Amino acid sequence: MPWDQPKPLGRFFSCEDMGNGYHATARGARALTRNAHRANLPSVSPTRNLPPQLPHHLAGTEAQGLVPNEPVAQFRLGDYQNFVYLILDWSTREAAWVDPQDELDPALQALESHGFQLKRILLTHSHWDHVKGVPELVRRFPEVTVCVHPDETHRLKPAHLPENRTHFLRDEEVIPVGTLPIRVLHTPGHSRGECCFLLETTPPYLFSGDTLFIRDCGNTTQASGSNEEMFASLQKLKTLPGSTIMLPGHQYAPECASTLEEQWRTSPPFRCKTVQELSELP
Repeated sequence: MPWDQPKPLGRFFSCEDMGNGYHATARGARALTRNAHRANLPSVSPTRNLPPQLPHHLAGTEAQGLVPNEPVAQFRLGDYQNFVYLILDWSTREAAWVDPQDELDPALQALESHGFQLKRILLTHSHWDHVKGVPELVRRFPEVTVCVHPDETHRLKPAHLPENRTHFLRDEEVIPVGTLPIRVLHTPGHSRGECCFLLETTPPYLFSGDTLFIRDCGNTTQASGSNEEMFASLQKLKTLPGSTIMLPGHQYAPECASTLEEQWRTSPPFRCKTVQELSELP
């Protein structure tokens, strides 16, 4: 089966053939229907039961795209509830794109209409649904740099890794986008080279990819997944400020965003005290 045509499994994809690169979270894929029940929370409306610390444009149930003067734009794109993000420095009009899904037009139009130059593509990991748009962006933006952890390159083609325009990420390094600092956090567990990106503003923003979802975490049962590594990564994320705005890679809960403080209280994976507890979650 071609690399870009994953095997169907209900509404989601199987990742048994890792050549396809797509993941279906064993817990996350089911979270759409049982996330609120697991946390004993009711369904959420755009203005109720949401953490009060969230910026207005992220405090709802539908992604709002680019909002002027906000450093983060969120788009929900594709059939698999992917969240795609732009990180925007309004003072320099430089931007980074986190996990380009194959539907590019909404974010491209937002960049163009506000005069931004795309400088970096930041990949949390290399599963199919997070990288399929990379080759087209590389073609359109001859100065863009693709940033990815070296342990994620085995699923990528040369078109994803342009010569002299690929940067291999290191844990705790800081990637600038204009004047904005973005700290790299290596968080394996879902995939060996998975990274989160921490935009170090006030408040901070955490782009958690498929490491951390709202009241859930990524599947650890695929090739290069690990309960032990996921548990360690969750402990690492617990050290970040509670005010950090958490921005997941998929909308597997009604909300579009949360705070780490809220997740400390309501997320079963965050509340696990041992690897064994984490491995026993449904």
